[in-house]
Amino acid sequence: MARFSGSTSRRLAKLAELGGLPPVGVRNDEWLYMLQEETRQSLSIEGYFATDAQLKAVLGGRRSGPEILNYFRAAQGLYDLALQHHREGEVVVSLAMIRHIHSELFRELDERRGLFRTGGIQISGAKVRPPEHDAETYMRTWLELLPIILARFTALEALARLHVLFEAIHPFRDGNGRAGRILLNYVAISLGWPPIIIKGTEASDRERYYAALEAGDRGFHTIFPTPNRITLERALDEGDFGPMQDLLADGVLPQLDILLAAAVGAASPLQPLSELAQGFGVQEATLRQWVTRGQLVAVKRGRKLYSHPLLRLRDAKEEPNDGF
Repeated sequence: MARFSGSTSRRLAKLAELGGLPPVGVRNDEWLYMLQEETRQSLSIEGYFATDAQLKAVLGGRRSGPEILNYFRAAQGLYDLALQHHREGEVVVSLAMIRHIHSELFRELDERRGLFRTGGIQISGAKVRPPEHDAETYMRTWLELLPIILARFTALEALARLHVLFEAIHPFRDGNGRAGRILLNYVAISLGWPPIIIKGTEASDRERYYAALEAGDRGFHTIFPTPNRITLERALDEGDFGPMQDLLADGVLPQLDILLAAAVGAASPLQPLSELAQGFGVQEATLRQWVTRGQLVAVKRGRKLYSHPLLRLRDAKEEPNDGF
């Protein structure tokens, strides 16, 4: 089990208790921030680096940056659709949708956008050797496996496997990382998660991501299995998905904290930990320990941490607190 799976599940349960993900069409600065930061970090993995100010300049039309603009717009549209599917309690993915993601990423950049590759491909520095042919057939099998993997594993485990398999297949000639991460988040949001931001601005971030992919795709290092549901599932079972699960959990926890704090703060102001400690009847240092242990959600404003009694997260075995 991933190190942070318990923290993730407790936060998701609390978010559901507070009303779930924010509705589409409502102005939401937190959601916009997540989309912008996910765009910046995901593109950094691919070597397209931009500061926060540069990204905002591109999105505001004051600077050229088609890769940035295409990614943001593709993510914004797909994630809105995923929110609608989540409200219907469904996860809907199709071959046309996967092609559409790639097509939007390469709008005005590549005339072959949205087309699966027909020849072989190599991933620089990776041990996995994607299949030379039948990329479309492999993606049809990926779609067959989607509901099976979602039913067989927890959400965190399933998302790790689905992402690793997509990247191992590498169905497009270019842009597989970007398309795969948007698809990952599309499924995650359909399940009720906020966007997962996989960091990529630092070399260590990128190395961690590549190492997590390599640990998960072990079953594809020697010979790539035939595009058959059973053979692909068996190959996946040879992988170690702990590193990818930890990476995804790390990538979603900050967004969960932002949404939880926003949901509670909309109805009742958050308090500095020094004030909140009085209500709990404990020292401020104790609250800081709760934050570190994932037992209390807090957000930083300036130099201070702010929280609220409703942001207390308890383990199932934990006794209720005598204060709040």
